[in-house]
Amino acid sequence: MNDVRKYLLDLGVSKVGYADVDGLAKEFVDLPNGISLVLKLPKKAMQLVENEDYEEYWKCFHAQIAKLTEIALKGEEFIKNQGYNAFALTMTRNECDMEKLLSILPYKTIATKSGLGWIGRSALFVTQEYGSAVALGAILTDMPLEFGEPVTDSECDDCENCQKACPVGAINPQKWNDRLNREDIIDIEVCGEYIIDQYKNGLGCTKCMSECKLTQEYLNR
Repeated sequence: MNDVRKYLLDLGVSKVGYADVDGLAKEFVDLPNGISLVLKLPKKAMQLVENEDYEEYWKCFHAQIAKLTEIALKGEEFIKNQGYNAFALTMTRNECDMEKLLSILPYKTIATKSGLGWIGRSALFVTQEYGSAVALGAILTDMPLEFGEPVTDSECDDCENCQKACPVGAINPQKWNDRLNREDIIDIEVCGEYIIDQYKNGLGCTKCMSECKLTQEYLNR
């Protein structure tokens, strides 16, 4: 198990965690254990957002997703070579619905259950080290794993940076906990419509990510 963590970290991911995901998605009932992969975004990506250079930002972001996908696929092979079943949960395999901003088994769910971070007011995953300037991936497996302690409540303080930065007012005051639905903390319809419209026009909206207090701390280190 420790060999898997070391292998993935050596490949370049920033954080690795293990979670019990048994029963969370009927498509993956034979793979009850999840490995969460967190990859920090380069500081230059956030600087591109601040400069509103979205063309270069998306190039940088998709390069990180490609790196994360490659690492997940190598991790899948590594686990299989140890005699277990494994499935790299890449964006293509996870059937991410860009209209609903939803996937079969959300990476954020695996990450919070692994104890790697929490969900911010913006509904983005937040880590203590990098704020929400991260990309997420996962591997599902039947390999025995020592699960992390799930994070079940927001660790955000009274900071409202992301809420104030939202250009369409989609972020609600309610802090996240794992008993809430996503709609309790963000109007995903309003958010999704705006993001897709921006993306189609070669722009973007990652203000909630870049304005996160912990993201700013990461950038200033």
